[in-house]
Amino acid sequence: MHIDQKYIQFLLDNNHLGIQAIYKQFAKKVVVMVQRNNGTDDDGFDIFQEVLVDIYHMAKYKEFQLTTSFESFLLLVSKRKWLNELKKRKNKEVTNMDDHVFDIEDDGEEQYMQHILVVEKESLVMETLATLGERCQEIIKRCMTTKNQGEIAEFLGITYAYLRKKKSECMATLANRLKAHPYFKTNKL
Repeated sequence: MHIDQKYIQFLLDNNHLGIQAIYKQFAKKVVVMVQRNNGTDDDGFDIFQEVLVDIYHMAKYKEFQLTTSFESFLLLVSKRKWLNELKKRKNKEVTNMDDHVFDIEDDGEEQYMQHILVVEKESLVMETLATLGERCQEIIKRCMTTKNQGEIAEFLGITYAYLRKKKSECMATLANRLKAHPYFKTNKL
């Protein structure tokens, strides 16, 4: 474990002074990197905050341990997130990326990329779910949060058999829409 693990612990503990120290020490570096690559101050601060949330989730749910300096890891993750944002915008080309950011060796990047893929997939599933009818959305969301389908059927005022049939139809529609989505055509679900 790297000595800079303390910064991740600040995030996990919601340590106000520690988080202030993170902002004071690292925020400007991320903002400058984003500005040099067709971004604004606001873009930089948004990326910085999103990355801190991502690192928090990695540490909390995946027990991520830092093996390099916090600054190196933070810049690497910020760079990846900003490049993804630029790809989404598709209107500006990346220029002036600091070469030293590309030379960081750490298995944390792989863990982060896996986390990002999961988040992207979940996000696309939820976006696609929102395109279904209200009843399908309600059934699928309730089935995601409650294991007892008998309770769900009772709550919705339908029979258990109808719930199972409707859930199956809704899931099939969702799966077909996901398979047709460009992201899932190029990446495996």
